[in-house]
Amino acid sequence: MTLLNPDRLFPVEPKVRDLARSLYHSVRNLPIISPHGHTDPRWFAENQAFANPSELFVTPDHYVFRMLHSQGIALEDLGVPRVD
Repeated sequence: MTLLNPDRLFPVEPKVRDLARSLYHSVRNLPIISPHGHTDPRWFAENQAFANPSELFVTPDHYVFRMLHSQGIALEDLGVPRVD
């Protein structure tokens, strides 16, 4: 028994839902490549290795470094340079 309706995120209007379902089924097994706003598009174009984990996980993601900073860690210690 499925607890959640598999169409729950699709539009309610039947024709649009059918189209959305069809589009989804055509791509659902493909890998997710999501250059969300937290990533620099050059990363995908240049495909270079990162020097350290901070360059990949902390510095580019303002949610992560703001959370760490709220816990008392200086931004400079996270690799976030001062503007001044």
